Amino acid sequence: MDVNDPLSLLNFPDFKAMFRIDTSDVVINGNKLTANMTVNNYNIPYATKTSPEQVIGGVVGFQVKVVTALTDGQSCNMTMYNNLVFVQFVKRRQNDELNYVLKLTVPELDIEDKRFTSDDGIWHLINENKRQNYTFNVTVQLEVVPRVNSFASLHDDEELTDFELRGTDGSVHMHRAVLAAASPVLRRMLGGVWRETEEGCAEMPGTTRVTLQDLKNYLYLRTLPDTGVEELLLLSSCYMMPELEKRCVDKLVQNITPEKTLEMIEFAAKNKMTQLMLAVLDCVQSSIVRVADMRNHLQQPE
Repeated sequence: MDVNDPLSLLNFPDFKAMFRIDTSDVVINGNKLTANMTVNNYNIPYATKTSPEQVIGGVVGFQVKVVTALTDGQSCNMTMYNNLVFVQFVKRRQNDELNYVLKLTVPELDIEDKRFTSDDGIWHLINENKRQNYTFNVTVQLEVVPRVNSFASLHDDEELTDFELRGTDGSVHMHRAVLAAASPVLRRMLGGVWRETEEGCAEMPGTTRVTLQDLKNYLYLRTLPDTGVEELLLLSSCYMMPELEKRCVDKLVQNITPEKTLEMIEFAAKNKMTQLMLAVLDCVQSSIVRVADMRNHLQQPE
């Protein structure tokens, strides 16, 4: 093949293969991506190869790019392949105000838990090598960056609390400022001429005291409960708290099973929880949960 002859390139058996990174064994489990990537360099003076975009957690797109240039070795008549390996992380949702940190591990390139933030498309250089052909395994872990929280010291305070959230079986006392900072819905309620503003309390229909306490723990301490996450997710959606919603969805799909998959799909559809539905479908599409296993569960006698 004559690399200087465009027709020769077009007649190459797989012309597109020269300009792509082969990606296989892709598994996306909630906020974690693993994949194998193979780079094959051909006798081309200069080439840029990219991998298919993988969307992690439904919120961040991830790609790898390799730029390769050929040079002649100075001490011998050998062709040298100079490879520059880049990665890119880009938010996929419009008006996404959350911040994400991604931990990248690529053992074959001597990279372990290298941290990046999602941004507007910057390509980050992660490796330089002189190999002609090579394969590497990529692991990416996505995390939501909690907003700076200065309310932890007020979690156990009782003297300064000035607002009450009333559930079906009890109430939880909180600070107006904390509620207003957490939710634009609650801010409008607390700052307006609502009855709740004057009375210093708000009824939370269908919400138990345990769920209200879980909400308080998250707003003050940024912690999530081990159980009852679905109820907390409903509150986060109702009161427009996207960071809490994202963390609840992530927790629900961490240990998903065929039985839980069916329950979550029903729950998400009933309550119009779009992000949860998409996260569950991602698990099915990635074969983390197999349709055959879901079918077997449905066919079990009651």
